[in-house]
Amino acid sequence: MSGSVASIKGEGNHEAPVFDPFDVERVRARLTEFLRLNADAKAEVGALRRYTVGFSWVTYGFELSIGNKVQNLILRVGPPNGIFSPYKASPESITLRHLAGNGVPVPKIHWFSDAHDTFGAPFFICDLVPGDVPIPWTTDGGDAFGADERVRIGEQFLGALASLHNFDWRGKLEMAVEGVTDTTQTAHSQIDYWVGRMHEWSERRFPMLEWAAIWLRQNAPVAPRISVVHGDYRIGNFLEHKGRITSILDWELVHLGDPLEDLGWICLQAWRGRSPYMCHLFTRDELYERYEALTGIHLDAAAVRYWEAFGTFKLAVMHLGATHCYEARGFNDLRMAGMGAQVPRMLLQLETALERAA
Repeated sequence: MSGSVASIKGEGNHEAPVFDPFDVERVRARLTEFLRLNADAKAEVGALRRYTVGFSWVTYGFELSIGNKVQNLILRVGPPNGIFSPYKASPESITLRHLAGNGVPVPKIHWFSDAHDTFGAPFFICDLVPGDVPIPWTTDGGDAFGADERVRIGEQFLGALASLHNFDWRGKLEMAVEGVTDTTQTAHSQIDYWVGRMHEWSERRFPMLEWAAIWLRQNAPVAPRISVVHGDYRIGNFLEHKGRITSILDWELVHLGDPLEDLGWICLQAWRGRSPYMCHLFTRDELYERYEALTGIHLDAAAVRYWEAFGTFKLAVMHLGATHCYEARGFNDLRMAGMGAQVPRMLLQLETALERAA
């Protein structure tokens, strides 16, 4: 929890309230009480707008009024039955506070807490940043950007990633962000994590996933350095406004590890469809050449292909998590059910990615 945050006691026998992401008025009442304790006793909260973007945290936009001052803010809550539960707000929030002003456009974090006594779940409150979220799924399977826009947005997208991977995290994030600092163990750490989630989320065994995990362990590369890894860096996770990327979003998977993990994730088939451009932004050669120039990392193409295969494995496991939170945890979001229906497609993409990496 941030240093100056006061908590709200639960109802009844002082137990934490059960969080219902659709009970907007209860969330608003709790939010008002929290802000009167932590911002100003005269704080007023306007109507909440629930955003449907984002598949993990529940997101509300609202106006905070204190006297004549009005702020547009965002509340994000990690639902106890959501896809990545149990959630923690501290890794993302602390990372964003340290990254502010270091070349990565991020929203300003005002408050955060890992405790459950305000909304029944971890949460953070940040600035509302202007912009829209470009998405990778186009109706005709074509490109999401025009030629000029692709170059302009692509340069900013890669520049922010390079700033992230060049960021000196030592002495700042070790206590807040998980991961390993041994360059020989970055891949093994991630494989262990996602294999664990796979077994947690599905009693059914998928031969393609089991075989992929074996291959990934046997072929794990050595990281060129240890960097802050976003974990979900792609089209769909940034805001664009008037030709500028205004914010990089969705940091819930942030960790210390191999920076090429993010690069492989950018190359996933899922983020480009039939487009020849990675994340609809650049060819593979353009991506490699520009990333090397910005980071000073000499790219091993085989290592990027490895992380692309790993990323496809990871995304397939996420689809199992979506199915599990909808079927077994009661998270009533039909997008989770929709992801579950895509598991066969993900297994086919995984087979292709492994063949290209082998």
